[in-house]
Amino acid sequence: MTIRRSLLLAFLLFSVLFAASMTLLAYTRSRAALDAEIRLNLASQAETLTQQVAAALFERLQDIHGWQRLDVMQEVKVGDVDKRLARYLHEVQAAYGGVYSDLFCVAGDRVVAASDAALIGSPYVAPPAWLELNYQGDALTLSRPAPQRGRRLMDLRVAIPDAFGGAPLGHIHARYDWAEIDAALARAASGGRDAVLLDAAGAVLAGSPRLRASLKGAAPGFLPVGKASGGASVIEVDGAPLRLGRLLVGVAHVGAHRALPDLGWSVAVLTPENLALAPVRALLWWLLAALAAIVTVAAALAMLLSARTAGPILALTRYTRELGRDLDAPMRTIAGSSEIVELCAAFNRMIEDLKRSRVHLIRASKLAAVGEMAARLAHEVRTPLGIIRSSAQLVSRQPGLDETGHEMMSFMINECDRMNELVTGLLDSARPREPVLAPEDFHALVHHVAELLRERLAARGIRLDLALDADPPTVRCDRGQMIQVLINLLVNALQASPAGGRLLVATATEGDEFRLTVDDEGPGIAPARREEILEPFVSDRAGGIGLGLSIVREIVVMHRGRLTIDDSPLGGARFTIQLPRSAGT
Repeated sequence: MTIRRSLLLAFLLFSVLFAASMTLLAYTRSRAALDAEIRLNLASQAETLTQQVAAALFERLQDIHGWQRLDVMQEVKVGDVDKRLARYLHEVQAAYGGVYSDLFCVAGDRVVAASDAALIGSPYVAPPAWLELNYQGDALTLSRPAPQRGRRLMDLRVAIPDAFGGAPLGHIHARYDWAEIDAALARAASGGRDAVLLDAAGAVLAGSPRLRASLKGAAPGFLPVGKASGGASVIEVDGAPLRLGRLLVGVAHVGAHRALPDLGWSVAVLTPENLALAPVRALLWWLLAALAAIVTVAAALAMLLSARTAGPILALTRYTRELGRDLDAPMRTIAGSSEIVELCAAFNRMIEDLKRSRVHLIRASKLAAVGEMAARLAHEVRTPLGIIRSSAQLVSRQPGLDETGHEMMSFMINECDRMNELVTGLLDSARPREPVLAPEDFHALVHHVAELLRERLAARGIRLDLALDADPPTVRCDRGQMIQVLINLLVNALQASPAGGRLLVATATEGDEFRLTVDDEGPGIAPARREEILEPFVSDRAGGIGLGLSIVREIVVMHRGRLTIDDSPLGGARFTIQLPRSAGT
């Protein structure tokens, strides 16, 4: 057999077998990886939802338990004659922004105080008790969520103790809007998934909208998930009762949460198996098409290349093996026929694409971690912020408070609002919101942030110099986001500077652009690190989270601006932001 024929047969046999085995391997590995990823994601999502449900219920129980012991509740004893209790309930209900439909106190069989003045004096029959809980030594009663005035409400009630040791004065009732639980499950319903909350008997308590419609009137136990234990798990069930095929179901048990006892509830996240694995089936067709194309091209190329020496092919084979072992190995060009050169160039482009994809995947995983952390932080921070804000509002209304006290209360309320916006901004670092643009005096924003950081600067003896030369200083931007940008940049510069150092904030006008620079006397940032330092979770400071600069860059990009890092004349780093005056228009 001639060398040409041997090369032809060998090339064809190798190409076909290699392509077919890689196709089979890619499909089986992809299917297994996707199946494992789906199961892990379902279990993780179910576990996250159980934590959200448990945290929401715990907060509600904590609310009503705290209210019962307030001094103002003693007004029930005299029928709330001066309406102090009614005003307090109205302010609390408004402060919670719709979490509670109504707050009221019942003595005997009548409402003596309520957030809604129309309820005062009306007779009241409590809904049937559903769950009796012992919360920190007090008996709390919960009713099953039921439709009322177009909303599903759960009645939470607890006795109001007599401060002088007598019999309970009455009960405080809080009608909790169950939409908060439904909304948490609805947010999980994407990409063909649905989520449902089941009680201990397997009856539906809440669910994503589409699933609630399918399960309307379903008997308890329609979903044989049992009681999950030892963390989340994934099971396969027949979806025929829901007019669906086979389902993958992530199940997690809503266990005890702090002082909240175990209620026996479970959360299930469902997805049809055929829908979940649709991408891998589509991949199979693409792989088969690619295999057919490879075989066709290999046959044509084999007849042309078999007449030539195998040197360039062997060289290319060695090159691909090197890159297979180390993707970061130096790339080179293989000399030979035009086909070999072109094939090598295409392979190099593919490697470059793979390297870029790897960077994008790392960034995406970091942003996913930000999203999870932000969601948990929002649950832990927003409720105490709301309580602090409402408390400050109550104090500010007290008679006899001097001007300084009113000013301090105003500061507390404004800072609570700003902290709430910062929590929202943290969520936006993974799911950024579009800026709300309006003309803003940027110099006023700089002075505002400088005032906020005055104490921190003084504590370290750092001087802040301002060279605000932009004329005019007006920029169309989102005020809250730009305050966040300025705070992050100045705090970053403050932390990098030595005690007794100096910071410089300067502005200037360059044509249709507004330029802001922040200089410090710190150690600076090496050129090789300037792009990396803007990535999430990358920080040069011990104990730093590494989110501040990534959030700054995200906000600046959404304003169609640019963020650059250079050496500062002060010896440290210079951060420069350039914004169009009409950003977003």
